[in-house]
Amino acid sequence: MKTQRFLTIIEHGPESFGAFSPDIQGCVAFSTSREEVRSLYQLAAESHLRELARASEPLPQPLTEGIPGLEIGVQTGAITLEWTTVQLPVPVAAEA
Repeated sequence: MKTQRFLTIIEHGPESFGAFSPDIQGCVAFSTSREEVRSLYQLAAESHLRELARASEPLPQPLTEGIPGLEIGVQTGAITLEWTTVQLPVPVAAEA
């Protein structure tokens, strides 16, 4: 199974955490802990990509991977940038 990593932004609010990737539009996760939001976002991203593949839509490409000066794992105020590694779905034609 092929994997891909996507930049993930984790935001810490007053009572919860939220996670999203600028490269995977429409996919988010929320939780009351940082560890759980990481796990939930990975599951949500993999599910989102499976649904895109099932609908024969193109999978997003990790455009944010090569941004010069991008510091990963450094918390800046309420925001942390991290990598989320997801398993890419098998092409629908290969499943048949």
